[in-house]
Amino acid sequence: MRFIRTSVGGVRTLAVLLGLTTALLVGTAAPASAAIITVQDGFEGAQAANWSFTHVGDGAGGISTLQARTGAQDGFISMRSAGFSSVGRRVSLPPTTSCTAGIWVNPVLANQQINFEIIEPNSFTYVALKTVVLSGSAPYTFISTSWNHGPTDVLVRVSQIGVNGTTLGAWVDDLGILCTT
Repeated sequence: MRFIRTSVGGVRTLAVLLGLTTALLVGTAAPASAAIITVQDGFEGAQAANWSFTHVGDGAGGISTLQARTGAQDGFISMRSAGFSSVGRRVSLPPTTSCTAGIWVNPVLANQQINFEIIEPNSFTYVALKTVVLSGSAPYTFISTSWNHGPTDVLVRVSQIGVNGTTLGAWVDDLGILCTT
């Protein structure tokens, strides 16, 4: 190990910098938090039964084996008119959490608006909402949204917004939710 000689002033400057850094770290320290993987759902096996499909207008949805991102199954939603088609599932979360949810969406046929929605199901109030417009030729695209200290029971939903005269479709796969307490 090699030592470097410094003047007394250099040592004082180093001591002050170390003291400020320590004070800053101690002063901003937060209680420890734990990351909890709440959900990993790829529409596989029994997980497929957790999902429900709804639509307003000429839409449809279901479980598919045509375009899975991983595994063998995915969700599929489509629209052929104005309105919306969605796929969603209820999720129980740990209390007093901050969460981030993400899902993969593969749009087909035309450019389309996709909403990734976290909803409090009793009042049907948005807890978080991410709206994106995806190209009909885009590959699977990751969409995520975050929220703080929301309800412990949420509806996680992907909705496709329909346009009159345009046929839209999207595959949905691999939902993940990570929360910290």
